[in-house]
Amino acid sequence: MLLSIPRNIKIKKKIKKFMASSNVEYPWPATVNAASFISTKLHFHETGTNYQAWKEQMLCLIEGQDLLGFIDGTIPPPPPPWAPETSTSTSTTTASGGNNDYRLWRRSDRLLKGWILGSLHEDMVSEVSALETSRNIWFHLENTFYDRQKNFTLPQLQLPNMPSMYSPLQQLLLQETKQEDLIMRYMPLHKAALEGDWETAKRIFDRDPRAKSAAIDNIGLTPLHVAVGTGKKAIHFVRNMVELLMAEDNGEELMARRNATGHTALHAAANVGNTEAATILVNRMPRLIYIPNFIRNDFPVHTAALYSHKRTLQYLLQVTMETKPYDGNDGLRLLLYILQADFFDVALYLVDKYPYLATLVAPDGGCALWSIAGNKSAFSGGRRFSFWEHFNILHRPGVTSTMEKSMMMNQQATSLVKCLCKKLMESESFLEALNMATRSIFAATNSGNYEVVEMIVEAFPNAIYAVVPLSRQPIFHVAVLSRSETVFNLIQQMGDHRYIHLDIEDEDGNNLLHAAGKLAPSHKLNEISGAALQMQREMQWYKQVEKTMNPSSRKLANKQGKSPNMVFTEEHKELKEEGEKWMKDTSESCTIAAALIVTIMFAAAITVPGGNESDTGFPVFAREKVFLVFAISDAISLFASTTSLLMFLSILTSRYAEEDFLSNLPKRLIIGLGTLFLSITFMMVAFSATLYLVFGRKNAWVLIPVAALACLPVTSFVLLQFPLLADLISSTFGPGIFRKQSNRPFY
Repeated sequence: MLLSIPRNIKIKKKIKKFMASSNVEYPWPATVNAASFISTKLHFHETGTNYQAWKEQMLCLIEGQDLLGFIDGTIPPPPPPWAPETSTSTSTTTASGGNNDYRLWRRSDRLLKGWILGSLHEDMVSEVSALETSRNIWFHLENTFYDRQKNFTLPQLQLPNMPSMYSPLQQLLLQETKQEDLIMRYMPLHKAALEGDWETAKRIFDRDPRAKSAAIDNIGLTPLHVAVGTGKKAIHFVRNMVELLMAEDNGEELMARRNATGHTALHAAANVGNTEAATILVNRMPRLIYIPNFIRNDFPVHTAALYSHKRTLQYLLQVTMETKPYDGNDGLRLLLYILQADFFDVALYLVDKYPYLATLVAPDGGCALWSIAGNKSAFSGGRRFSFWEHFNILHRPGVTSTMEKSMMMNQQATSLVKCLCKKLMESESFLEALNMATRSIFAATNSGNYEVVEMIVEAFPNAIYAVVPLSRQPIFHVAVLSRSETVFNLIQQMGDHRYIHLDIEDEDGNNLLHAAGKLAPSHKLNEISGAALQMQREMQWYKQVEKTMNPSSRKLANKQGKSPNMVFTEEHKELKEEGEKWMKDTSESCTIAAALIVTIMFAAAITVPGGNESDTGFPVFAREKVFLVFAISDAISLFASTTSLLMFLSILTSRYAEEDFLSNLPKRLIIGLGTLFLSITFMMVAFSATLYLVFGRKNAWVLIPVAALACLPVTSFVLLQFPLLADLISSTFGPGIFRKQSNRPFY
């Protein structure tokens, strides 16, 4: 394959004659910043390639620096120092006997090679870095990308009888020009395929039979590819298109046409989940099932799993009878795709049919058990359903609710983990199986999937002693560091073996309490609203682990000489400051509201509605029942707002020690917010009673709009502040996250 260049570059076919002397000069633009010319790195993935754009930019840079001869061969390398001397060679040599011309040529070529390597995606550098010259790298890339795209080259672009006046480079340039023209010409066909308009497409095919399998866009999609991706409205188009192609002498070849990424029409059907189209294609040409793409050697069944189309996946699994898509890494990759899509019932079917898939390890170290162990959505993780959720599940079996799907998925995932563990136990290499189980148990620990931890330890008891490489952290250290309370709670289900695990230290001499002193991962902190509540949760973790530890281990220092308490203080310094600021800002805002309510309610108690009788001084409406409602509401609002004001003032003047965030500060905030809510509620009741006494005694309808409007500020407070109040009450007075999850013994 020869070098191809953009149409705006004229190739000069002038071979330079180099003089055999040390005065030959080669371009060496070492000060040029290649990144200023090359704005994109060369890559190739599912969506296509940027090779043409990369080549345009690279050629502009190369020609602009007069280095094109190193690529097209017009500046050949002079004889290297180790080449045998001839009678015609008059080249001067260096002091060491080497050829100085070759050294200068190689310096320029290495510079150009560096430019090319620097503009490649890192995945491609290792593929070409061992090639000697820049010319070798250039033509390797040219051949590679030509091979990947040749399957969608338009038939019309073949020019076998090109006049000899055109060079091969100019021939390919003319082909590229033709391709753009043909894509524009086939635009009506492209639109017809998108709309499922078979009549228009048929007229185009009658005029131009080559259009049946032509590439009608820049990534090589044929009319069949486009129609398959359109969906149900183009099913009749797909059916007619398949029959039209199969009627040709080379029908199977046309049906198997692939685009730039190697996708056949069946890949396209699997990509969009068009099961009807897939059925039509497979019925007419079953061989399509076993044609892989160019990217990862994925078969159509892989594509359906990758894009989470369960119905299409099940159909393709049913008709894919040969073992090729299930062998080796292809089979493992298919199983991992299915697990990523959460199709655990399909994965269970596949593992039962091909048990060896459970024992395979991917190049990156992944395996089936590891993949499902780290899936947070696959397991309940200790979730407790509410009364109404249980009622819905038990009394409305015909309704497919979210809870029903979640429970069913949990059951399927549990069955799959048990099956995978069983297959691993039956494998020939126990050590390899144990390594896979060990890696999977840490994935489950980080994700909080305690059910998986239990099942793995039940199958492989030795896995409980596994440690993370380098850091030597055991399972419960990882559980505390990742704040996986469900896994940490398994300690409560252990027998006396728990004392062994509680005293284990890692590589740095940190025990379990040191791990609790570390700051939680950001994604776990973000699950809790407000820095103060986050600090409270961190204190709860520290106190729970401290309570679990042996008294003699609570103050032990690590290899850096730091006790657990010192580690906690250092790690949580910033979070403590943020919690203090959050508490003060919240209290200051609420203090203003509470002070205003105190002022209003005190004034309302002195200047009662309707005034006082001149002779006795008693309120005019004293004998009205509504006046009693006013008096009681005013008093409750005044007392509640005063209490709220005092609580918020105590928060503002607190010392903000670490342990204050555990209970003292949250309790004060709960009392302050609760009494503030009461004061606002009874303030509106008192105001409504006043309006009725003054204006509504003879107009009862006044009560309706007054009551509706009085609910507005109360409702606003509930919507804005009640979630925070509920979180505070739950985290301070609730059952907590540390509790025994079942009576089933663990190890």
